[in-house]
Amino acid sequence: MSRAGRGRQKTACPEIGALMRYDERVVRVVAEARGQRVIIESIDEDGRAFRSAVKWVNLVPLPAQLF
Repeated sequence: MSRAGRGRQKTACPEIGALMRYDERVVRVVAEARGQRVIIESIDEDGRAFRSAVKWVNLVPLPAQLF
């Protein structure tokens, strides 16, 4: 059986500046990192902004309508 027939889709890096969901937080993609990771920026409970590197597959696009 050839590899082309398998159902795995290739994921694409989200656009810089895109709003996405990471776990329960809404985050903004700041930059692309290596190893299928991106740098995200989010706000914690105290209102401080922080950045972290996460894998693309853990980011979910926001629905078209937020409210």
